[in-house]
Amino acid sequence: MSTRVLVIGGGLAGLLAARRQQRAGHHVVLLEASGTVGGAIADAALPDAGGFTLNTGAEAYATASGAVDALIAELGLEQRIVAPREGLGSRVVSDAGVHRAPGASMLGIPSRPLAADVRAVLGTAGALRARLERFLPASYGTRPGATVAEVVRRRLGRTVLERLVAPVVGGVHSADPATLEFATASPALSRGLAEHGSLTAAVRRLRGRSTASAGSAGTLVHSLTPTMAVLPEALQAQILAAGGILRSGVDVIGVEQTGTEHDGPAWRIRTSRQEELTADHLVLACPPDTAHDLLREAVPSVARAIPQAPSAALRLVALVLDAPALDPHPCGTGALVAPGTAGIRAKALTHGSAKWDHVQQALREALPAAGSPHLLRLSYGRPGEQLPTHEEIVDLALADASRILGTPLSRTQLLASEVIDWDRAMRQALPGHRAALDTLTGLLAQQPSLELVGSWRAGTGIDAIVRADDTHSEGTSS
Repeated sequence: MSTRVLVIGGGLAGLLAARRQQRAGHHVVLLEASGTVGGAIADAALPDAGGFTLNTGAEAYATASGAVDALIAELGLEQRIVAPREGLGSRVVSDAGVHRAPGASMLGIPSRPLAADVRAVLGTAGALRARLERFLPASYGTRPGATVAEVVRRRLGRTVLERLVAPVVGGVHSADPATLEFATASPALSRGLAEHGSLTAAVRRLRGRSTASAGSAGTLVHSLTPTMAVLPEALQAQILAAGGILRSGVDVIGVEQTGTEHDGPAWRIRTSRQEELTADHLVLACPPDTAHDLLREAVPSVARAIPQAPSAALRLVALVLDAPALDPHPCGTGALVAPGTAGIRAKALTHGSAKWDHVQQALREALPAAGSPHLLRLSYGRPGEQLPTHEEIVDLALADASRILGTPLSRTQLLASEVIDWDRAMRQALPGHRAALDTLTGLLAQQPSLELVGSWRAGTGIDAIVRADDTHSEGTSS
């Protein structure tokens, strides 16, 4: 008899779990509280820009592991894969100025501290200090639960932390290096440090020895046309075609463990629509605080072990401009901004029409009267900072973009804008997070009918979530 699987949460992790359970021969029902699936992979059309559609969440995925490309191929979407324009690179912005992001780095940590592009950012003194890291014992600065700031400052120096690592941690992870656990931020670097004896050596092994060919981190990605939203759409279509049930707008308000996989339905679930559902296997693909609340009475030992990684509220603003001065792509594909940089509140800028040929083409088709249409997207929301209001953010973004790009931009060039809020998408892995996950994994091994998935366990980014699901697939019985 087919196992009945209930998946709670329709973000990428939930969709992948549903697909995986279906491929193992199980009957799947997925419940999503919002109106659509996909979570932070979403898009929106801009009426003021001729219906141009942009990514409102994730715009790309990392390619190093090949896991996402393989998934996309399985879904028959290979023809939609696109790479960034070559040769542009990205930038880092700090009080030291605007510099090309060093190649062959991870988490902002350079593989070769004395390389010319690294010295341009750090200065000679900062680069020499970072070079000394290779002579330190591997254990130096790496106590269990150590933060990114603690590890990087002690091993590589304050300049590397402030000018290279902090912009990446803030712009990519939406976190503070002083509170983000190093082992969770980059498990590969944590393992590499133990194996190779230094962080710079670990980066060289993980990213390759050729700085020229490795490119900056912002270019080691792919995207999909017309937007990344085709990925969750394809997963949803595949699940439905295989007989799965997807229901949106359904909140789960209660979970009860009723038995084991050997003596009838193991789980009973209550929804906001005053209905009860039963399942043999339960997958919680929801935020950690939601998972904790749902399991608090059903499986208290597991609930207590869930690390409560707080979320960071983000506010993004997309600007569509007619700006010939941006045609030379003055900051390449975009820029990450160091915290505290004078005169700039944004933590990151993506020049979408510079980074992606398909975005530039779509803009020209949607806005044929515009001479030089460009898409910029700026993000705000460092931990502890107050978000700009909706009323001020467009003018603030224009001012910040002007400073980052080194060219004046104003409302007279603005064709359309869109403000996007993400309240719970980014999770902060605090010190002790990795140890807590290890404990949780041990407890879940004793609960074979229960799964917990999501970025708070897998790590930040589409690639991390897909790789985590691949690991689950290896252990899913058919």
